[in-house]
Amino acid sequence: MGTAFHGPSPWPHITRAIRTRGPRHAAIAHLGQDAPTLLPLRAGDVLIVNASRAAVRAHATSPVALAHYLDAGVRVLSSPNLHANVIATDRRAVIGSANASHSSTLADEAVVITDDPDIVASVRAFIDGIEETTEIDQVFLDNATAQWQIGRAVPLPGVTSRGRGDPGFLPAKIPRMFVHHTVEYDPGPTEQELWATQARRQRGAAGPAAKYQLEWFRHHRSDTRLERGDVLLFVTADNSWVHPPAVVDSEAIAILHAPGAAGHLLRSRADLAPIPVADAERMLADLGHPNPRLRVDHRIASPTLRTALLGLWNL
Repeated sequence: MGTAFHGPSPWPHITRAIRTRGPRHAAIAHLGQDAPTLLPLRAGDVLIVNASRAAVRAHATSPVALAHYLDAGVRVLSSPNLHANVIATDRRAVIGSANASHSSTLADEAVVITDDPDIVASVRAFIDGIEETTEIDQVFLDNATAQWQIGRAVPLPGVTSRGRGDPGFLPAKIPRMFVHHTVEYDPGPTEQELWATQARRQRGAAGPAAKYQLEWFRHHRSDTRLERGDVLLFVTADNSWVHPPAVVDSEAIAILHAPGAAGHLLRSRADLAPIPVADAERMLADLGHPNPRLRVDHRIASPTLRTALLGLWNL
C-alpha cells in the first residue's frame, strides 16, 4: 500500500483502511451520533475521545455514539485535552484532521494513510501514552447524557478557545473538604448484574491506564449539602483506612422512590491507594496536626490541615 494522501473527503478511505483483523487503537477528538458508520470498531479495540463536559454540552461528542461503542465491547476513554485524530491498526496508521462526524464528511479534511511500520508504531505509542484519561462506563455515560440535554454551547479548547479543557483533578481553589465514613450495604441482583457487565468492559491490558474514575455517591439530603468542587475523604466504617480524595463532580441528583435521598458523581484518581488511618494520623501529627479527627464525620475548616491531608498523597 505504501503512503497516500487523501483529501478533501477522506472518510471512505479511512473506513476502508481500518477494516482489518487485530485490535485497532484510535484517538478521535470528537464523535457525532453517526460516528459508528464512519469508524467501525469492535470488541477489543480502544477508543480515546474528548468527552469532557464542554465537548458534550457543545454537542461535539455524542453520548449516543459513546453508548454504541460501549455496547460493542470497545474500551472507551475520555481525555479532555485531546485534539488529535489518529488511528493505528496492526499494519496501518491514519493521521489527519477528520473527526468522526457527519459535519466532517462535509468539510475539507485531509489525512495520510500509511503502512510504514515505524510510523504505525509511533502512532500506537502516541495513543497509548495519552495522559489524563477517564474510563467511560455507565456512570460516566449517564452524566454525559445529562450534559448533552443541557445543550448550552461551551467553548472547546483547541477549537474555539485557548487553554486546557479541564482544570485537573482538584479545583484550583477547594471550597470545602469533609471527612465521611463509608456505609456498607448489600447490592441487589440488578446492581450485581450491572456491575458484572461493567467489569467485563474493563480491559486494563489494552491501551493506556485510566488516570481518573467516576463513581456514584448516595447520601441523605438532611446531611451536609454537597456542592460541585467539594472534596471528600472517605474513611472505612471500622476506622482502618482513609481513601484518597474524591471531588464532587455534579450537582445533587434526586433519587426517585427514595424520599430525601440524593446522589452525586465523584471524580477520583485511579492510581492512588488508601492509607491506614493510624499511619495517616502519625504523619499528620509529625506535621503539627495531632488531632485531625479522621475517626468522626466533619468539615475540615483548617486550611493547613487540608493541605497536609492532600500531602498524604503528594497532591
